[in-house]
Amino acid sequence: MTLSTLYPESRSGKEIILTSSLVGISFYILLIVYQPFGTSQFEHTSKYLLLAPYAIITTFSFYIVNFLSMQWKKKWTTGREILKIFLILFLISIFAYFYNTLFLSKVQLSFENFLYMFAYSAAIGTPVSCIYILARYIYLSNESQCNEEGENYEKENITETYRHFDIESNLKLCVVSEYSNFYKEIAVEDFVFAEAADNYCVLHFYENDILKNEIIRISLTKLLSQIQCDTIRKVHRSLIVNLKKVTKFKGNTSGYRITLKNINRELTVSRNYVSSVIPLLKEFAVRP
Repeated sequence: MTLSTLYPESRSGKEIILTSSLVGISFYILLIVYQPFGTSQFEHTSKYLLLAPYAIITTFSFYIVNFLSMQWKKKWTTGREILKIFLILFLISIFAYFYNTLFLSKVQLSFENFLYMFAYSAAIGTPVSCIYILARYIYLSNESQCNEEGENYEKENITETYRHFDIESNLKLCVVSEYSNFYKEIAVEDFVFAEAADNYCVLHFYENDILKNEIIRISLTKLLSQIQCDTIRKVHRSLIVNLKKVTKFKGNTSGYRITLKNINRELTVSRNYVSSVIPLLKEFAVRP
């Protein structure tokens, strides 16, 4: 792993908080277990409690520098990651110096003492930082690979779905009412949507390029079993829609509103159907 090697970027604030906290805890464990650089000579009834702020300082320094670096739009490399670690160690030494001088040692401020603190911080922080860089590189690389594979899988599924669209446009939907007293053949490309109305369904479809509607006695579930295909999906507990007729859609994961060609009202895509419907709409509908 050379300095010019691209270092995977993190886009997650949660990941930064987690890794920064782990580094702070590791830093604290080194202090209380090995007690380096005179820490063992420090005697106090609340010794471990007084050492805890060093962990907080470390966690905060790692978090703030990582958060700021995430805003930088340039390509991130291993060299820049190492440079970032030096900046973090420098920030740790500043906070640690003032904490030690003003609250623990209570000695006069001096540049020489600061240099000692910087050396101590670098000595303790360097091995922890090396482990941090390597572990984070492995974690972010694996996460990036999983995300890429997931995106490729989704694209392949969507592509495969579209291969059926042209075939489906030539198919006929056979709608039969509950008591078989109504039978209708509707081309897939002519079907617009269906909505439930008590024990009936209202079909909206084109016939000779004229938009018509027909009320038949059938449950929406039974109707769906007769007409569902890749382009015709249930979007709400009371709605079945031909997604190829959608011209616009808007909303979020809590629900979407869709507009259909020649239909003067918006229809609802409920939250339960967002994940299965919206990825298809994003490919061929216009989003305002």
